[in-house]
Amino acid sequence: MAEAVDQRIHSFAAGASFMVLLWSTTGCQKSRPETPPFFPARESQNYESLVSATWVKALLDFQQASLQSSPPPTYRNNHFVILEASWADLEKAKEYRRGHIPGAIHLNTDDLENGHPRWRLRSNAELHQVIGQHGIRPETTVIVYGHQLVAAARVWWVLKYAGVADVRLLDGGFEIWDALGYPQETIVQIPVPVTFNALVNSNLIATTEHVRSNLESQRLWIADARSEAEYNGNKSGYKYLDCKGRIPTSIAIGDATDNSPLYTTSDGRLREPREVVAQWQKQGILSMQTPGAFDREVIFYCGGGWRSSLAFFYAWLLGYQNIRNYSDGWSGWSTAYTPDPMANGSTPGWKQERTSNPVITGANGGSQLAD
Repeated sequence: MAEAVDQRIHSFAAGASFMVLLWSTTGCQKSRPETPPFFPARESQNYESLVSATWVKALLDFQQASLQSSPPPTYRNNHFVILEASWADLEKAKEYRRGHIPGAIHLNTDDLENGHPRWRLRSNAELHQVIGQHGIRPETTVIVYGHQLVAAARVWWVLKYAGVADVRLLDGGFEIWDALGYPQETIVQIPVPVTFNALVNSNLIATTEHVRSNLESQRLWIADARSEAEYNGNKSGYKYLDCKGRIPTSIAIGDATDNSPLYTTSDGRLREPREVVAQWQKQGILSMQTPGAFDREVIFYCGGGWRSSLAFFYAWLLGYQNIRNYSDGWSGWSTAYTPDPMANGSTPGWKQERTSNPVITGANGGSQLAD
């Protein structure tokens, strides 16, 4: 399920706006972006996690050459899967059916979550089953892209958490691939299911209990990757979520939504990670004492784990170890959903109840609410 309601209906046309129209005496021509390096964040410790379209094209060329040519840098495998991630089942996956990277498999992000109205991460066993159904083993190299950057980042994080060792995110997504004139196909690829069995990386996730038990401990920073209106409690950001506000002590780090100028460039590529972390430092999330670590554990959260996955990815690229994604996010912190056939409102058939967790509202944290 897409991160916020306005993102579910967010037109990817804005994401495709990087295609600059050049007017000349010969008419209107489409500019082609420069071919980026293999690794757009090559100065970062985990630079290999973010790959360019050029890297993916080299990987496909390597495969087509029957593995007789040289593979692209850092690829040391004999099996890879390319995932196109979006909020749609295969029959309704319009972008995928319109054209995708050759060999790419569609992944419906709904398959990773427990459905209306909660949209929270499935159990580990269920995640492993879904991942295996897409032909992925723990040792498979997986390249993820999507027309929504936050959807791709979400799937990247879920795969890392679930135990896939080598997961790459395609910088700029399909729009850059298309703009470079690389080949694409409309063939629907059906994966061959395999058995997926791995230990989850529990150090990458924050549970509600972990956040609550450390809330006043001065051992962590809670980084809020939502909009200012959501942070201040002016809106929840979701049609299926009534409660508004934020987690006490949380720090606003800027809305990590698609096309946010804080996190992406005008053509949809990721900003240089150090620029993003420098902005976080201005907001109080510091990395001054120990190289490769924030001064406290940082827990990224948003409404339901999508935007926070993108923020997490930036910190991951730079090699920070003490980071977690609070996947259940504001929804999990604030609201419990109970089936109730008499319930109406924003979630017919489901009753929304406030949890006992404290909630802050107001620009300056003027009021604290708790059941």
